[in-house]
Amino acid sequence: MTNSREIASLILSNVYQGKKLDWALNTNKNLAKLDSRDRSFVSLLVLTALRRQGQIDEIISNFIKRPLKKHSQVNYILKIALAQILFMDTPDYSSVNTAVEISKKYNLEKLVNGVLRNILREKNKINIDSTELNIPNWLKKNTINKLGKEKLSMISKQIVKEPSIDIKIKKEIFLKFKWEEILKGRNIFQETIRIDYKSDISKLPFYSEGHWWIQGLSATFPVILINHIYKNHKKDEISILDVGASPGGKSFQLIESGFKLQSIEISNVRVKKLLKNLNRLKYETKIINDDFITHEMDEKFDCILIDAPCSASGLIQKKPEMLVIKKNINDLKLKQKLMLEKASKLLKDGGYLIYCVCSIISSEGDEQIKTFLKNFKNFSLFNCFSPIESFGIVNNELPYFFTTPDLSSEQGGIDGFFIACLKKNY
Repeated sequence: MTNSREIASLILSNVYQGKKLDWALNTNKNLAKLDSRDRSFVSLLVLTALRRQGQIDEIISNFIKRPLKKHSQVNYILKIALAQILFMDTPDYSSVNTAVEISKKYNLEKLVNGVLRNILREKNKINIDSTELNIPNWLKKNTINKLGKEKLSMISKQIVKEPSIDIKIKKEIFLKFKWEEILKGRNIFQETIRIDYKSDISKLPFYSEGHWWIQGLSATFPVILINHIYKNHKKDEISILDVGASPGGKSFQLIESGFKLQSIEISNVRVKKLLKNLNRLKYETKIINDDFITHEMDEKFDCILIDAPCSASGLIQKKPEMLVIKKNINDLKLKQKLMLEKASKLLKDGGYLIYCVCSIISSEGDEQIKTFLKNFKNFSLFNCFSPIESFGIVNNELPYFFTTPDLSSEQGGIDGFFIACLKKNY
């Protein structure tokens, strides 16, 4: 099989049946046989179909009399075809003809041809601006309740766009080169360069030399805050535990800042990825491959940074598969609660606990922190957000920081993120 559209439809079906997008892309043997240009095209097809899944489903339902079986492959052939016809710059005739040819395997070519031809006839009348349809109900309800309908609309308009890539340059290297010219990007904050790039990142300049790593802007904020908190301290005397460390961005920032660091990560696979990244960057840290919640530790730390497992609802633009796969939020909330409680025991008096999630769901952010503060009276919120407040919102009632994907849209947006800084009082 060498047809890129057929490969895309099969990958899309994997995602709808619960597989992670990265897994579906990396394990498809036919995709691996394509050249880099066609592989990029397949990826774009799948991502567009996922980002626009609500709109595409609505259109299909309006043009098909009897719904297809839930996981009929023809469903995914139609979705890929509509992604091209309505939202991509590909010729209509090519999209339709290829979809019809592929559907012959399933004896439904007449159905596919009829549906797509009817859609083409009505193409100019179809509303392609109703981006709110792409937000699943479970996330839509939470967003409206917390942030309002206007914010939901703004977020929905942002997440259908192709995201940029943020590159964090090592501090000691940043001033030595003209990085905006080298990477053909723009400096958006401190040592972060944002680029629009669709190919293999290992082909970018200075990758092999280990001068930089990929890290979304909002993910750099927790360590920027830690540097701000300890700006008048000897960094090599400040002990920090990075919880949920892989793929390593925050650990790399802490290493380059000179802190006394340990990193803990539960996943064996993710630890291998962390070690590979450390090796390329020529960095070292003590790594604990275990479950933070159950791992026994005698040592106490000046600062603990928790990047907790979460719904990742703030990363929808980069990970649109979550628009069709709902995570078990209750299980995640329990893990977050237990991680906060474990950290409270491992923190020195006077120490700081930084809790963050790449989520825009309040039950994973401010509600989680309110519950923690209710149960642990020796902790209080600490406002240290002045270095980053221009990128997000600092709550006035209880000082915590959060971003939503629509913010900084003039620079290409920003991942949704929640950060709270808690101080353990004496």
